Formats: sequence, C-alpha cells, structure tokens
Amino acid sequence: MAEVQFWVRPEVMELGVLPILPPDKISIEMLSRLLQYSQDLGERGYPQMNYETWKHVAVKKLRPGRDRELEATLAAAASQKERDEVMGGVEVWTMELIILLYLHRVTSAHPRAIARQASLQTLTTDPWPNSNISGATARKQLLEEKHAGFVREALPELLSLLAGHLQVEDTEKKKKSGDKRTPRELLGFMKSAGVLSVDVVKSLGFIIGTSLQGDKAEHDLLSVAMDTNNCYRSGYLSKKNAFQKGLFEQWLLRGLDWAPHGEWLCVRRGCRQSWPVVSLAPQTHHRFVTSPSSGHRLMYICELIDGLTAHMGDEAAPCDLKVRRCSKSNIYILQPIRNAVIHKCHDTRIVLGPVSGRIRLSECRNTVVVCAARSVVIADCRGVIVHTLTPQRPLLVGGRTQGVSLAPLNIHYPRLKHHMAKAQLQSHINRWNRPLHLGSEGVLGGACEVMNPEDFQLLVIPFTQTPPIDGRPPLLPPGLPHEFAKSVEEAGKCVSSFRAEVRDAELSPEQRAILQKAVDAKFKAWLRDTGKQRELDQLEKLALTLKYERVAKTTAI
Repeated sequence: MAEVQFWVRPEVMELGVLPILPPDKISIEMLSRLLQYSQDLGERGYPQMNYETWKHVAVKKLRPGRDRELEATLAAAASQKERDEVMGGVEVWTMELIILLYLHRVTSAHPRAIARQASLQTLTTDPWPNSNISGATARKQLLEEKHAGFVREALPELLSLLAGHLQVEDTEKKKKSGDKRTPRELLGFMKSAGVLSVDVVKSLGFIIGTSLQGDKAEHDLLSVAMDTNNCYRSGYLSKKNAFQKGLFEQWLLRGLDWAPHGEWLCVRRGCRQSWPVVSLAPQTHHRFVTSPSSGHRLMYICELIDGLTAHMGDEAAPCDLKVRRCSKSNIYILQPIRNAVIHKCHDTRIVLGPVSGRIRLSECRNTVVVCAARSVVIADCRGVIVHTLTPQRPLLVGGRTQGVSLAPLNIHYPRLKHHMAKAQLQSHINRWNRPLHLGSEGVLGGACEVMNPEDFQLLVIPFTQTPPIDGRPPLLPPGLPHEFAKSVEEAGKCVSSFRAEVRDAELSPEQRAILQKAVDAKFKAWLRDTGKQRELDQLEKLALTLKYERVAKTTAI
C-alpha cells in the first residue's frame, strides 16, 4: 500500500495571497457568518456562490479555468446589459472563497501571528507568513517551510471554520439578552463538532496537494481520503459520508511533506539546466536548476550577476519559474510558463514567453520585465518597467511601490502566437494600461504611469530573429495599440529619411569616412551611457561559448 504525501500548494500561498493588510471587517467571526449566510441562501450561496451574492460581499476571486471563458465572453459583449447578463451566470466555490479570505486574514491579524511579532510596525509592514522573523535560524528558512508551519498551526482552526463549528451569536440583541443553548442543542453541537463534511475535505484541495509514494502524478485529496485503503486512517465514515475530524487532521499533518515542484526539492535535488550561460563577473555562483518532478515542474534561476542566458523551449510543457537575486543581467526564456515569481532583482532585463497564470514582481528595482500574462502583480518595487499584454488590470500592492511604468508588449518572435494560444491568451483582450494600486488604506495613486508612445521602442531578440532588411517593416507585437504602432512607424521613417538624405548628398569618399566616424563615435557613446555595451559584451561571450561547444562536439564525433 503506497504512502500518501501532502504538500502546501506554493502557487496559492506565494501568488494568491497579496502582501497587504485586509479590511478590518475580515475576521473569523465574519467568515463564520459568511459561511452560515451562504448556506442559508441555498443554491444561490452554497456550494457555489452566484454573482449577486459574490458581489454583495465585495470579493473578486474566480477559478482560473472560468477566467479564460469569462474574459472572452465579456470582450464579445456589445453593451453593458450583455455584460451584466454574462456576469449573472458567474459562480465561485464558496468554501474556496472562505479559505482565500482566511489566508489573507491570518497573514496579518491572526492571534498567533500577533503573539510572535515584536511590534505593531513589523506586523503592518512585513506581514506573516511572508515575513522574516529575526534570528539566524529563522532567516535561513525558505518561504515553503513557513507555509508548511502555517498550515500545521492553522489547520485545526481552519477545519473548525469550514465545518461551521466556530459558532458566533447572530445578533447583538441575542448577546445582550444572555440567551444560551439548551442542553439538547449543546449535545447536538458537541456531536457534530467532531465531524467534517465531504465538502470541507474537497475544499482543502485548494491549498493542499496530494500524491502517492512512487507515483509522480497528482491526485485529488477527496478521492484519496475516501479510498478503501486509506479510509481507516483518514477517518472516513462511509455510512455518514463524512470524516472524523481528529483522525483526518492527524492523517493530513502526518503526511505533510515537501512539494514535488517546490523550491526546496528543486534546489537540493533538482537537475542542472544545459542551456548556455555566460557571466562577465570575476566570480559567480549562479544556479540554474529544475525540480526532479517530471509533471508539474519548477524552473529556478538564482544569483546570476552581470550575465546573460537564453532558453527557447518551444515544445516544452509549461512550468513554473522563479528568478531570485539576479543583477545586471539579461534573461530570455521564450516558452509558455504557468506562473512566474521575480524576487529581489535589480538592473536586470527579463524577457519571458506567455504566462498562463500570474507573474509577480516583488522587491525589485531598476528592472525591465517583458511578457504577456493573465495577471500581473507588482509588490514593493521601485523604478521597474513592465511591457505586458494582460486581460486583467495590473495590480500594484504595498505603500513602497514607486516609479512603476507600464507599456504594451514590445517583442515578437516566430513562435509567440503559438505560445500565446497554448497559454490561452488573446491579443484583443488587453487591459495593460488600467493599473490598480492597493495599499493598507485602500486604493492609492501616483505610483504608476503609462509610458508615452514617443518613448516606446521594439525589443529585438538576437536569438530568434534574422537581421532586419532595408525597407521591410518590423513585425509588430500582437495587441499593440494604434498610437504605439504609429510611433514605431514614424521612428522607422526617420531612419529611412536619414539614409535617403545621406545617399542623395553625393558625398565624397573622404566626407563619407568623416561622417561614418562621427556616427560611430556617437553610437559608442550611447552604448556606454545606456549600459548597452555590457549587453553586447555578454552576447559576444555567449557567441564564443556556443562556437567552442560546437567545435568540441564536432571533434568528439
């Protein structure tokens, strides 16, 4: 009989929970009332909450699979009435919504978190479990370890909340009157408090992944828990179609392990990447690894300094990506990506293929990110430029986010449209220029600006495109707005006009040599001032590296 292994889903904990304080109204009591309110509404609120109920509690959280269909349907709607009719059919799983609200609440306001934090200032500016608690041992912990510790501590309370065992008084009048439960009601509550419904266990699959030892495939938590080989350990009661709370909790905690596509296994047991990497730094300790799991994979890039790397995984399956602590580098990964995390990078340019989920930038500065993504989140960043195509409004979070510039996607390579189709992104649904900045006091402003079309430039990827031919217009990125396309066209006309002017000037060979020397000097000064010279040096070193590798392979044959 195979052992069951559980892990905390990193995509939910690291990408789903936003690093901002939730409203004061979000409390355990409120969540308990919300669950009871949803169940009282019947089909309108449980097990799936319709749009009107969802809108009433002012929460916007949809399932990823439904997002794609909803975006396309809303884009095709011709009037506001049609959009309202479309939204009227939207539903969200009530239990998952409560779990997400609970996660947002405990990151900053949980009593155990408050007890651990030394000051209110630390609590409000560095919310837990993403915080770095003081102490040499705590600083060495990975975020994945903190998330597992959070689940171990919060699971009993979360189970009680989802099962409806955290009872609160319905009205202030009942509190003041001092009414208490009758002995019969109290006995019934005590009996039900030790039982979990099937819906509770099913909803936990939102944050808990499940696999069997020796099997790399991911399994459904509820199916595994109800299996005849595990029911006596999971506490499943077939006659009641429910679970015994104590046994299920122990079974879940006993099997909690590292995520097969998490950062810990990726760093310690992952496979090194074979794509070319060059660095101009005298000493570098960069790491390029992927998780050992062949299914849901993680690609991890860390501590690349003054370097360049490029990877074109055209036929590779979408994977997660984490880029951490890279500086003065250029990173090109042109393949479909599931989710991406860019953390503490500075003076770096990162060009990615389409991201089917969310890309999150955190604590970056002077960084340029180019990619199409379903969702973009920018947290505590300064001086970053994001070229994107996204069907959702870019989200800026945190009071320290400043100097963010948003621009449309500025790349095009031969497989881009194919990659966008695999990521289920459509170029005509694009809300890149409608950012939303959220802080501890609600909606903020002034931290983000939209790029002026006159400052927009296309990015040429040296690994995939042939040299431009005179007179041929460049391939424009999909979804490029008209004013930006016009700016690119006018820039091309300026270049053509200058070449025509030089050609018609009928200069002598000596005059051409003087003009060429002046242009070269101006160009070299521009390369030096803008830092482009370093990128050219990286490309030159990369070309030599690839040449030596080809020679070595030929000699070996």
